[in-house]
Amino acid sequence: MEDIVIPQRYKSIIDKISITAVENSFDVYIVGGFVRDLFIKREPKDLDIMVCGRGSNLSMQSAGINFSKILAKKYKLDKPVIFERFGTSKLFMDSEEVEFVMPRREYYNANSRNPDTQIASVEQDALRRDFTINALFLRLNDMKILDFTSQGVVDIKNKIIRVTDPSNIEIIFKQDPLRILRAVRQSVQLDFKIETETYNAMKISSPSIEIVSPERIRDEINKILIEKIPSKAFKIMDEINLSVKILPEVARLKNLEQLEKYHTDDVFVHTLKVLDRTKNDIILRMAALLHDTGKYATCKKNGGRICFYGHDAESAKEAEAVLKRLKYSKEFIQKTVSVIKNHMYPKMYSDDWTDGAVRRFVKRCSGELDLIMEISRADYGKDSNDVKLVKLKKRIEDLKLKNMLYPKPELLTGREMMRIFNRLSGKWIRKAKSKIEEMRFENPGITKEEAIEIIREMFRK
Repeated sequence: MEDIVIPQRYKSIIDKISITAVENSFDVYIVGGFVRDLFIKREPKDLDIMVCGRGSNLSMQSAGINFSKILAKKYKLDKPVIFERFGTSKLFMDSEEVEFVMPRREYYNANSRNPDTQIASVEQDALRRDFTINALFLRLNDMKILDFTSQGVVDIKNKIIRVTDPSNIEIIFKQDPLRILRAVRQSVQLDFKIETETYNAMKISSPSIEIVSPERIRDEINKILIEKIPSKAFKIMDEINLSVKILPEVARLKNLEQLEKYHTDDVFVHTLKVLDRTKNDIILRMAALLHDTGKYATCKKNGGRICFYGHDAESAKEAEAVLKRLKYSKEFIQKTVSVIKNHMYPKMYSDDWTDGAVRRFVKRCSGELDLIMEISRADYGKDSNDVKLVKLKKRIEDLKLKNMLYPKPELLTGREMMRIFNRLSGKWIRKAKSKIEEMRFENPGITKEEAIEIIREMFRK
C-alpha cells in the first residue's frame, strides 16, 4: 500500500465499509478508476465497491446488494437503490454515492453493446476490464493492491494506456467500440501515452464505433471537451480515423485552405486552436468545435482568393444536425447554434455603429452575448485583444452604466393600441410593436405619447 493515501472525504466511508466487511464475513474491494487515481495523486471519484460473499454462487450474486443493506441498517442510512437484474445497488454515504457490485464476466452479442453478465471470480472481473490501469483492485480487508494483469502498476508509473488482454486486443475494442473513444479521452485526461499495439488495434477497430449508441458517444465527447487541452483528443481521433465516423463534419475540414491574410492554418487546425483558446464551458467548447463546419460547403475560389460567404449560417445549420444526431437537449442545441450563428458579428463592429446598432447586436445575441464575445475573441487568435472587440465591449459597458442598453418594457400593449386606435386585433399590432421597438433602439427615451404618434404616422403611410 506504499504511496496510497485515502482522501479525507472518503476516509470515513471506507472505514465503515471495511469494519462492516470484517464483521459480516465479506471480502470487499475498491475497483476501477478510483484506485488508479489514488496512485497518480488525482482526486478520485465514482467509488465502486466489489463485494464477494463467502458462500454459494447465489450468495455471491447478491453479495453487493446484501452488503449495502447491512451497511444502511448499521449506520442508519437511507435504503439502497437496488438493481436486481445486474446484482448491483447504490447507497448514499456521507453525501457520496457508492455503488456495490458483484464480480462478473461480460458476454456481448453482435447486435448489442449491452452485455449479458455472469458471476465470476475476482481475477476474471479484473481481466474483463478495458485497460490495465483501470484493472487494479484495493482489497479493504487487508488494504492490499491486487494487480491481476501484472502491468497495471507499471503502466501507471510509465504513464501508459494498454489493454488488459494483449492476446485478444482487437476483440476488446470490437466487443465495446466505445473503449476506443474512452482510450483517447483517458490519454488526454491523464496525459498518458497509448501503447503501440493498443493504438494500432484502435485504428483497425475504429469503423465499429458506428454500432455504439449516439448517447454514449455524446457523453464521451462532453468529457473530452472540458479537458484542459481538448484538441489533443481530436488529433488522436483524426489519426485513427475515428473523427470521420462520429464527426465527419469536422474531419472533412482537414486540408481545407483559408485566406492566408487571416488564417495560415487549414480549417481543421484552426478549429482545434480556437477550441483550446476558449474558456472551459461545454456550450462554448462545442460551438468552437463546430463553428466553421460550414466552410466546407461554402468554399469558393475567386481568382486567387478563397471565400466562405455565409459560412456562419451554414455552420449553424450543420451544428444543429450534428447535435440532434448525438441526442443533445433542445436547450443545449438552441444555445450552441445561436453562438455559432452569431460568432462573426463582433468582427463586423466599426466606429460607425450607432448606439442603436449596439443595442440591436445585444438583442440579436440574446442570452448568449458573453459566449459570442468569447468565441469571437478565440477566433481572432491567442490572447487576442483585438481593437474591435475591446471597443465593442466598452460601448456595451457604457450603455449598461447609463441604463440605456436594453429598452424598457413595452410602451403600449396590444389592448391599449386597440382602444386608442379603435381597431380590432390583427397583424397591424405586431407591425406597430416592431416599429416602436426599432425606433427605441435608436432612442430608448421615446415616450408613450411619441410612440402613439409614430403609429399614427405609420397608418398615414
